[in-house]
Amino acid sequence: MAEKGAEQDDAPGCRDGPTQQQLNTKSAAAATEPLQTAAEPHTKHTGAAAKETKMSNRGYTQPTNNPETLKPSQSDISAIEAQQGASSDQEEVQLLHLEATEAVKEIGFAVRHAYKSTTLTSTDQTVYINVQTKEECTLCLELSLQGFRVVGHKFDQVDRSCYSRHYETIYALLDDLSLGYRQSFGETLQNRLEALALEQRAEETQAIEGD
Repeated sequence: MAEKGAEQDDAPGCRDGPTQQQLNTKSAAAATEPLQTAAEPHTKHTGAAAKETKMSNRGYTQPTNNPETLKPSQSDISAIEAQQGASSDQEEVQLLHLEATEAVKEIGFAVRHAYKSTTLTSTDQTVYINVQTKEECTLCLELSLQGFRVVGHKFDQVDRSCYSRHYETIYALLDDLSLGYRQSFGETLQNRLEALALEQRAEETQAIEGD
């Protein structure tokens, strides 16, 4: 009986420690762990690349901070330049109409009548002004970016045969065409100078009396 017990103790299946098969299994598992760990980053990288490819196929472009890619395209630049040009033209048109209005006010003292035409259509390039001089000469004037010129000798009428050269100001035009304007302008200027001289003398007298 003792011999059988000894034989049973020496049998591999009855040992208290791990069997050779279990040791071999653990060794194989331990050997494969580094390989699995090393493969994980590659798997993540591959997944990110696949996701980026999928998004690219859908027409999605990942945002970038590259200055080269942030430059406006030629079409954007052209659109901006066109918008700026339109804005500049609009400002010029507004100034043109404002100049016509101011011109009518400024020459009122030296002509019989002056007003902007409501019959002839003003555009973004021309404004029409009707003027009757002291000599009762009727003029239809055109104001454009080139200046003032006569375009007719009747109110609200454009006659190509009546076109004059362009004048930089309406004052120069009337000074050249109307003797009554020149005389009125000269008289008005003289009166203003005399009034200014009187004011200056009054201020000087007041200052002396105050001392």
